[in-house]
Amino acid sequence: MQTKEIPENQWRQFFDDFSKEHAGWVVDLEVIGRDIGDQEEVNNLPLVGISADVKGTERRIEIMAGLRTESHVTRIVNKPRRVWLKTPEGDIEIESEDGTKTLVSFEQITPDETDRQLTGQTTKSRR
Repeated sequence: MQTKEIPENQWRQFFDDFSKEHAGWVVDLEVIGRDIGDQEEVNNLPLVGISADVKGTERRIEIMAGLRTESHVTRIVNKPRRVWLKTPEGDIEIESEDGTKTLVSFEQITPDETDRQLTGQTTKSRR
């Protein structure tokens, strides 16, 4: 597995492009921190998008998953410090200033499985 750090001045464009390419892919999201341990926040939900707002002092990255209101999750990473893309899987790791890491794992689904993607019954296949 290779890891590439994405420079902060490229975050916005990187996440915009990445979101377009990976919309609908199944997302697993974990948050790891000293105070909270390892917490799974999202399991088998379709990616809606990832966006970066790095203007001024209110820097943040938002990860949105789930297409239905009852299953929609938005994870906000405040004060992100570093972003890595892990290839060939396409996984993303985001580290915030307090050392908390948010891990986003992507798995491609086929178009005929979209009706099942919110049930946790998708067939997982890596690209």
